[in-house]
Amino acid sequence: MTNRENCLLAYQHKTPNYIPCFYTDISLIQACPEMERYTGLTSGKDYWGCDWTYEDNIHACLPTPNQYLFTDIGDWKEKLHFPDLDAIDWKKQAEIDTHSDFMAFVMGYGLHPRKDGKSVYDEDKVRVCMVLNGMFERLHACMGFENALMALVEDPDACKEYFHAMALWKSAYFRKIGDYYQMDIINAHDDYGSNDRMFMSPELWRELIKPELALMVEACHKAGMIYQHHSCGYIEPILPDLVEIGVDAIDTLQACNRNLPDLKKKYGDKITFCGGFDNMHVLDVPGISAEAVKKEYRRVIDSLAPGGSYVIYPIGGTFDFVKPFLEEHFAYGIHFYENPANR
Repeated sequence: MTNRENCLLAYQHKTPNYIPCFYTDISLIQACPEMERYTGLTSGKDYWGCDWTYEDNIHACLPTPNQYLFTDIGDWKEKLHFPDLDAIDWKKQAEIDTHSDFMAFVMGYGLHPRKDGKSVYDEDKVRVCMVLNGMFERLHACMGFENALMALVEDPDACKEYFHAMALWKSAYFRKIGDYYQMDIINAHDDYGSNDRMFMSPELWRELIKPELALMVEACHKAGMIYQHHSCGYIEPILPDLVEIGVDAIDTLQACNRNLPDLKKKYGDKITFCGGFDNMHVLDVPGISAEAVKKEYRRVIDSLAPGGSYVIYPIGGTFDFVKPFLEEHFAYGIHFYENPANR
């Protein structure tokens, strides 16, 4: 069995020979990354016209404060111009993207071709296309976070129209990825929660976002790919909804979601759990001790990995945790399923 085949077993809600890990078993790309977010290390605009500023401490860009396309949701049709997907030479773009060192970009070294000249297709890893700025994330990139939250409450009808238009565009984007990239998984980002609650009520999320997200999941499946949803923060109340609309995998499932072991037992045969780590007290802490990282690694593996349908997916604001994390992975996690009781 190849590493890629082993990893895909976890995404099929089965028990692989060993626990797949983001750092060792996944090749990550973006399809036309400049479209969804500025890719430089200073500041600039994406294809939507949104302004971004690079933040070195998190190795990523954030929307530039007070540089909004609109502040009234009623203006979105006039002010928001969707990128023309048919204007892109996707065959040429796919050649560039699959040969880019995207992991180096994630770690803050800029976007450039791989030094070895290889592509993601040359690696024995699962191929994941990361799609940033989901429907809600794009909304607050365009109009500011507080304005976006107020819009959900004050003008839900305009928000519904916006979310539907965005879902149709994202679905078309997924089809382009399916046609021109040989990807196994779409990893679509849209954060819905803080460290202790959702940004909006679960009821409002179900009314405005859930039906449109279902369209995107369906489009991904029709394009022949697994749909993995990335959503940082507290999203525990809507996990059953994500299962209902066919989401295949969910990350990062941070530790602020306090009932993950029970949810895994209930839904692990329908959705793959990815992550589960404590960002607040471990992964995002600069200079965190190796001992603390290894202890957190074992806590998560022991509680979420039994029975399979699990992928190690640590996402942190710093990279201080990576070395001890991988040391524990090869010392402990890689052998976890050798014990029949863990399978």
